[in-house]
Amino acid sequence: MKNVHDFASAVILAGGKSTRMGFDKQLLKMNNRPIVQHLITLLSSRFNDIMIASSTPELYDHGNVRVIEDIYKDAGPLGGIHSALVKAKNDAVFVIACDMPFVEISYIDYMLSRLKVGNYDACLTSRGDYLETFHAFYCRSSLPVLEDDLANGKNSVHRFARKINSLIISEDIAQTYLPGWRAFMNLNTPEEYESFKQSL
Repeated sequence: MKNVHDFASAVILAGGKSTRMGFDKQLLKMNNRPIVQHLITLLSSRFNDIMIASSTPELYDHGNVRVIEDIYKDAGPLGGIHSALVKAKNDAVFVIACDMPFVEISYIDYMLSRLKVGNYDACLTSRGDYLETFHAFYCRSSLPVLEDDLANGKNSVHRFARKINSLIISEDIAQTYLPGWRAFMNLNTPEEYESFKQSL
């Protein structure tokens, strides 16, 4: 069984262009508090190495997080995952985005329980034929495939996740931990953001 400390790193991807939202999604708020800060608080209960992948480090308090920049520029989320794996203090990294306000700790614990007893490159969730590539774990063992994809301009996280030895948790198992599948909700447009705020 692997050591629990192998899984003590997490990254919040905050490097998107926010085109559909119309403003930097790093500034999104939840109950008048930045969603990123909310995520940091929740993740701190399970992870002692929290990174934010962002090109605007001045937005953050560096006392409780490390702000990292992409090694492969303009490579989208896959570039952020790559930089997190390279710079993490541990062998695996939990990945979530700055526009995903819900973290399901009980599901993280379940994913960890499965990862610790296997030899996997990642742990993701399936919903039908679709892979949820965030609220997921990626391991350093995937770096050779990841770097080959990036070097060849292949920036799809889905393609990458299906090429490596990913532990895929089925929908029927995952749904017992995920009320309303809210862990995978992300905020892309002003309309989605307004609806989200009204629901709180």
